[in-house]
Amino acid sequence: MFTLSKKLQLLVLATACGLTMGATAAVAAPNDVLKTTYQRVADVGNDQAQVVYFRPANTGSETKNTNIYVDGEFQTALVPGSYTAFCVKPGAHALGAWLGDDPLYRGKQDKQHPVTLEGGNTYYVEATESALSTLNLLQENQASEKLAQTKLQNILLSRASAVVPCHYLYKEYDLSSDVLFNFGQYNERSIKQGGRDDVAKIAHELNQNVAKIVVIGHTDPIGSAQKNLTLGLNRAETVRQLLIEDGVHAENISAMTAGSKQPVATGCEGLAKSAKIACYAPDRRVVIRSYQE
Repeated sequence: MFTLSKKLQLLVLATACGLTMGATAAVAAPNDVLKTTYQRVADVGNDQAQVVYFRPANTGSETKNTNIYVDGEFQTALVPGSYTAFCVKPGAHALGAWLGDDPLYRGKQDKQHPVTLEGGNTYYVEATESALSTLNLLQENQASEKLAQTKLQNILLSRASAVVPCHYLYKEYDLSSDVLFNFGQYNERSIKQGGRDDVAKIAHELNQNVAKIVVIGHTDPIGSAQKNLTLGLNRAETVRQLLIEDGVHAENISAMTAGSKQPVATGCEGLAKSAKIACYAPDRRVVIRSYQE
C-alpha cells in the first residue's frame, strides 16, 4: 500500500479529466511538474498555420487555470509559466483564453475572437490574466523573452477537432547563453557547465535519420555588425566541432552566422553597459537546425 504524492495526485486528476470527462473540466499540472522548457518551434508548411499560446510566469497571485479554446473546443489548460503549441488548417478560426471559466465554461460558447490564420505562419498569443477573453497577438521577438520562462503543457489531451499534427519543415534545438557562451566568447573552453552534456544529447538525437544539419551562431547587438558576424560564425563552428566529436557525420553539418540580425531580447537600450550585457544574454545563442531524411 502506498500514497501518491500531492503532485502525482494532481497529474492523475488532470489526466483523468482530459481522458474521461464529457465536460471541459480540466486541472493543469503544476509548473514544476512540467518537464520541457520552451524551445523555439520550427516552421510549418503552407498547408498549416501554427499557434503558440502561452501564459507568462510572472502573472501575480492568480492561480486559476486558463483554459484555451479553438473554435469553441478545449485545447488545454495553462498554469502560470506554461505554453501550448498546435497546428490548424489555414483559414478563419476562433481562439480564446478564459481564466477560471468553470463551471459555465464560457469558452465553449464564445467565438468572439475570429482570426484568419495564413498557411506557413506561426502566431504567438499571450493569455491575459482576466476573467474576460481577449486576443493578444504578439510578434515573435515580443513573445520570446516571456516564452523562455515557460514549460510545455503536454499533460492534457486536446479535444479541439480543428487541431491537427504539425508537419514541421525542420526541428530546432536552441542552446542559450545559460549553457554556452558569455559576452564575447566562442571557444570550447568557455562553454559553461552542462553545455557540453546538452550538445551530446542533441548529437544522439541527430544520429537518427537526419539528412542535413545547419548550426547557426547568434550574437547580441553590442559591437560592429561585421565583428558580430564573425563571432556568430566562430560560435557555430565550435558547436559543429563538438557534434562531430559526438559522432555526427561531418559531411552532414554546415555552420553559418546570423550575427546580431535576429535578436530576441527587448528593453535593453539605454542601460549601463554591465546591465545591457546581462539584458542581451538571450541573444547569445546557437541554434541547431535538423532536416529529416
